[in-house]
Amino acid sequence: MKTIFTTLFLFISIISFSQFTISGKAQTEKGEPLPGVNIFIENSYDGASSDADGNFKFKTSESGKKVLKATFIGYKSWQKEIDLSGNLQIEIEMKESVNTLDAVTITAGSFAAADESRASIMKPLDIYTTPSANGDVMAAMRTMPGTQAAADDGRLMVRGGDVYETKTYIDGLIAAKPYYSKTPDIATRGRFAPSLFSGVMFNSGGYSAEYGQALSSVLVLNSNDIAAEDVTGISLLSIGGEANTTQRMKNSSFGLSGSYTNLSLYDKLFNSSVDWEKPVEAVNGTAVYRYKTKSNGMLKGFLTTDYGNLSYQVPTADENQKMLISNKGLTTYSNLSYRDCFSEKSCYKIGVSTTSQNNKTGLGDNSVETAELNIETRFTVIHDISEGVKFTWGANETYNKFNEDYIENKGQTYNSDYIDNLFGGFIESEIKFTKNLAIRPGLRSEFDSVIKKWNLAPRFAIAVKTGKDAQLSAAWGMYHQTPQSEYLKIETKLDFEKATHYVLSYQFGEVSKRLFRAETYYKTYKDLITWQTGDFNLPSNLINNGSGYAGGLDIFWRDQKSIKGFDYWVTYSFIDTKRKYMDYPEKVTPDFISDHTFSVVGKYWLHKINTQVGTSFTAASGRPYNNPNSTDFMGERTKPYSDLSVNFSHIFYIGNQYSVLYCSVNNVLGSENVLSYRPTGITDAQGNYSLIPVKRDLKRFVFVGLFLN
Repeated sequence: MKTIFTTLFLFISIISFSQFTISGKAQTEKGEPLPGVNIFIENSYDGASSDADGNFKFKTSESGKKVLKATFIGYKSWQKEIDLSGNLQIEIEMKESVNTLDAVTITAGSFAAADESRASIMKPLDIYTTPSANGDVMAAMRTMPGTQAAADDGRLMVRGGDVYETKTYIDGLIAAKPYYSKTPDIATRGRFAPSLFSGVMFNSGGYSAEYGQALSSVLVLNSNDIAAEDVTGISLLSIGGEANTTQRMKNSSFGLSGSYTNLSLYDKLFNSSVDWEKPVEAVNGTAVYRYKTKSNGMLKGFLTTDYGNLSYQVPTADENQKMLISNKGLTTYSNLSYRDCFSEKSCYKIGVSTTSQNNKTGLGDNSVETAELNIETRFTVIHDISEGVKFTWGANETYNKFNEDYIENKGQTYNSDYIDNLFGGFIESEIKFTKNLAIRPGLRSEFDSVIKKWNLAPRFAIAVKTGKDAQLSAAWGMYHQTPQSEYLKIETKLDFEKATHYVLSYQFGEVSKRLFRAETYYKTYKDLITWQTGDFNLPSNLINNGSGYAGGLDIFWRDQKSIKGFDYWVTYSFIDTKRKYMDYPEKVTPDFISDHTFSVVGKYWLHKINTQVGTSFTAASGRPYNNPNSTDFMGERTKPYSDLSVNFSHIFYIGNQYSVLYCSVNNVLGSENVLSYRPTGITDAQGNYSLIPVKRDLKRFVFVGLFLN
């Protein structure tokens, strides 16, 4: 026993005798002490953290040549080779990183909600709890500055741009039909549920070279990764029902959901401004698959399909007769993507999306049957060249097949079709010279096979921090878009439509607390499609002879801190825009533009009763419309628009499972909003045409849902 203790004593003595002390101070380049720096010997457990004065001290039994490292959030990693043959005194000088949490970010034109530490403006939960949105991504985006109220359309119209000028992407891949089918004077909705996405990036101008074919803006939706747990739910709605289930496996998850909507009962209970023959009926099914590889790669598969059916009567030139407008459509969208890395500093994304739509629209005794197929393949490679330099490049190919049959009541059929291939490529870099200065130069080029034209579009953005929580951003860029199918089916000897963006933005505050943002912009258009009305009221003499401009100011303020449990945001937009396009005889403000748009959204959480109440208010100045009884084209305006909406969500438990009772009321005050006027073709004794006011189909819309999980 004595021998054992003697041996143990000698061993401890040897260990103690061979220990060395490493001490010193961690400081900035300016000599300021840095507390909390983590200092350690590589591949060992020996180390310490610096104290309030930046001093540190620890002992180690390591010997020989080793690497001493130091790390601290917001600073570059420090390392030095040392020779452990005795005690050491080390001075550590930490250099500030350009990628700190408070570093400058290029935000000109962009409202993002993917990176929580950067510019989270609107999360998926915000979309569900915005009263006027009713769970529609596009409707929620219309509370952002730069958009039009568009209560009679439902689609995004951004900074003077028509609806076709905004494109939607899911995981970087085009969603060619992001809305349900649109019929005259009836607002549509977005096709995709907010719960599918972890992030939303809405860019109203000056967007990245990664994306093209959008003259005004892009909406980028980033889908969820692997589901966190198994979930099964059923929803009972005042207009239908939904059911969903998600199963979580070790490295993957799979989800199924379905919904059914029918407005027949709702139409009988509430007075609609639309003379429905068959109110909206729709069915939807969605499947989502996620798989994480051993290399931390992520495979995502998404498939959704829906079928809708509706019909309603509209006045005609004969006041004793009406025309039936109907629509039946089947749309399927799929998205398959994979992301992984070649190395620690080089990663890639590849994917393919497919949109297929078969749509039949009835126009009285005539009908239009349209079949469209859109397939896009895309790959993107991202290189972190150094700490402050990121280089991105990639390419995409988009295949479009269009076929349309116009069928007259006499049985005569007129067919038009075309096949188009669009090839695009881009290069872009983001360079952070310091944490206070960053630039993003980029270049995009495309070739379109149907018009046999190619384009070259340079883009540039810069951001400068002007204070701890303040920065200036600016962006400039050229943007091109292939003419729409309604034109290409008639004439292919056309050119790209073009726009140039100039954006200047100032941002102050923290996203999670209070954020103020003001942005001014100017946009020029050229080579817009113009035409004259020909046979069967179809466009004829199509040429790229249009032009226009749009300029304005957008203001955004969000406060999540001043009152506990209360979150609100306020937006205001002013726009001055005119354009000559379509069959416009002169350059005027388009009929979908309100010069002034104001919106406020507020939500308050009542903790004691597990309930959130919300309200949103939107007001807009009157929109131009063309009165055929006047010689002044687009010379008259509607009255101002207003909408006050409210909602509440109450959380309760059935057993140990939570459920939600949700209720919302749009236009709770019942404002008589006239959105436009449409001539009927009926004239009085003086030869003046009578006008029909275009209103929302329902003065108020009440929605009630019970969500059981």
